[in-house]
Amino acid sequence: MTADLARLRAAQAKADAVVRAVADTPDGGPMLFVAIVDPETNTRLANCFVSYRADDLPRLRLVAS
Repeated sequence: MTADLARLRAAQAKADAVVRAVADTPDGGPMLFVAIVDPETNTRLANCFVSYRADDLPRLRLVAS
């Protein structure tokens, strides 16, 4: 096995592990699309959706002076 192939296999294994750890099933709420890309080859190794809650974000308020 060449060094490049070994590096790519290790990168793919890590990308798969990250997706297993963070991916969510779409449930109708706000979602982010996450793509994991190998910067050396510019190849997408994996992608998934991650949900977030909009009420966790700070709210902007209009203040009249």
